[in-house]
Amino acid sequence: MTVHNIDLKTFVANGQVECEHKEKLLYVRTQRAIPTQRFDAEHLSINSHIFLPGRFKLPLRIDLTAKIDAPGLYILLGKGHVNFGTLCSDNRRMDDIAAPARKTMSFHNHMDMNEFTDISLIYDFNQMQVLINGEERYYSNKERYMKAKAFSEMNKEGFELKLACDKLVNLCIKSVTITEYGDKTPISRQEGDLPAPIMKNLAIAVGEKPAFEKCISLLPLDIQSEIVKMDEYLKSLKPFKFKRQLEKNGNKITYVAPDYGFSYAIYLSNDIFDHSLQWYLITNGKPETWHRKADLMEETLDRLTQRAPDLAGRMFHSLDDCVGCYRDCLAKTRYKLQDKQKIVCHGKLKFRMDSTGFEDVRTFIEGIKAIV
Repeated sequence: MTVHNIDLKTFVANGQVECEHKEKLLYVRTQRAIPTQRFDAEHLSINSHIFLPGRFKLPLRIDLTAKIDAPGLYILLGKGHVNFGTLCSDNRRMDDIAAPARKTMSFHNHMDMNEFTDISLIYDFNQMQVLINGEERYYSNKERYMKAKAFSEMNKEGFELKLACDKLVNLCIKSVTITEYGDKTPISRQEGDLPAPIMKNLAIAVGEKPAFEKCISLLPLDIQSEIVKMDEYLKSLKPFKFKRQLEKNGNKITYVAPDYGFSYAIYLSNDIFDHSLQWYLITNGKPETWHRKADLMEETLDRLTQRAPDLAGRMFHSLDDCVGCYRDCLAKTRYKLQDKQKIVCHGKLKFRMDSTGFEDVRTFIEGIKAIV
């Protein structure tokens, strides 16, 4: 048995990732969107991550203590991945290290935000287990690598370990330990059924008509207050005449300004959420007729540059980068700000999962208002 107590300084950044080692902790931020919503596409890889230079052989155990302040965290071993702290809409939370199926797969991957969490991945020749804070969240003796013809040769070479987080997320790593077992990895099963994966807003019962207040009731109180404040602001804002729409299962709140061609959406996932603003596509008719009623992204950013250049730069950075899902995608849009340009998915601007994010939403919409 070989125990590797990893020196966090040995992690190497790859792609658009910033790392800082401070007070025995490793802080990681991803500066460009990564295709964590497209684990079904073989040609898309997580090309911004940190990795360890060495390779590790099964049977092994990975122990990680880390925290994130927004969804989500990704542990990548070989060709596979395991997702943690992602939204309930994430239906590809795991795939195989040797023979990925690229199909839907869910397990209970919830972790509290802003709190150090102990995560353990155990890969044996005939068993696999995932623990979060010591609780068994996943177990299988039928993983694809266990019967894959290529596994033996892959294991002789060893598997590379990578860690990644979504853009706008602050990842803080406290410790990483990798234990390689010469024979068999000890796995202790827990009694009872595994906890069910969370795939919806649990505040809304099956068949229940969602109400605004109940949809947000599982979020932290400070975030609930921010959403109520935003709701009041948008409904009273002229000339946009925002229409509020609640998704039938309570998983999304959308505010649409139909006369101006943009919308603001809050994606609800019990105690976590995501939110964004976009200039939506009107998709009636054939694809060649798809269009936007208006797209004032560049004009709004230019106006903000004159009044608050730091804010404009932050907003430009927060645009949801195109990750290359489809070569001829009609939803990707090129935006410019001074000497910078980027291709953006669906004309979408994303915001942080805190009070500053809501303030940025209001500031940006006020910028649109000043133009129209």
